[in-house]
Amino acid sequence: MGQLCCFPFSRDEEKISKRRIGIRDLIKEALHRERMVLKSKVKQIKELLLKPEIQAKIRRELFEGRPINNSNQENNVDISATLT
Repeated sequence: MGQLCCFPFSRDEEKISKRRIGIRDLIKEALHRERMVLKSKVKQIKELLLKPEIQAKIRRELFEGRPINNSNQENNVDISATLT
């Protein structure tokens, strides 16, 4: 019968296992990943909102069936300025 090796790890694995990873580093990395995902989604939404067909759809849905009172300028909103 062969003799079993007394070292449970290879040299590379041993080096990896001795490296300590702090809880703060793990939290920081997780937050960074989450922030990058959210930034990407915000960018996609901004690009979508800049499309003329989407802006037209938003205008129709917001103002459909609502009479616009021209005498009260405070209630009139310029959607194109709002979405950019």
